[in-house]
Amino acid sequence: MLYRDILKLPTKKDGFVDITRQISDIVDKSRARDGLCNIFLTGTTASLMLNENDRMLIEDFRKTVTSLIPDDHLYQHPENAPSHLRATLLNQNLTIPVSNGKLLLGQWQSIMLFEFDTRDREREIVVTVQGI
Repeated sequence: MLYRDILKLPTKKDGFVDITRQISDIVDKSRARDGLCNIFLTGTTASLMLNENDRMLIEDFRKTVTSLIPDDHLYQHPENAPSHLRATLLNQNLTIPVSNGKLLLGQWQSIMLFEFDTRDREREIVVTVQGI
C-alpha cells in the first residue's frame, strides 16, 4: 500500500516549524500499520531536521549555522546564497519507521522544518507512507 499527501504551510523568514503533528496525522490517514514514512521538502532554501523541540536549543542551532555561514560574506550568488548553503547542512528528506500505525520517534524527537530564506514562504512537503 502506498499513500501520498502534500502538506502546504507558511513559513517565516529565518523561522522554524514543528511539523510532527501534521506528519502524524497523515500517517493516521494512510491507515498503514507498519512501514515507512518519507517526508520530502520541495525547496532548496529550507531543511528538515529530527531533533528536540527546545527553544534554547533552536536558538543555539540558529547561532551555530549563522556562524558557519555568515550573512556578511561575499558570495557569488547575490540574492540568498547563505539560505541555500545553510539548507545543505541538513536534509530535504527524512524517512521514519511506522509501527502500530504510529511514527517511531524517540522520546525527544520532533520533525522540524527550518526556513533559511530571506523572506516568508509557503512550503510544500510531500509525505509518502508505504506499508501494510
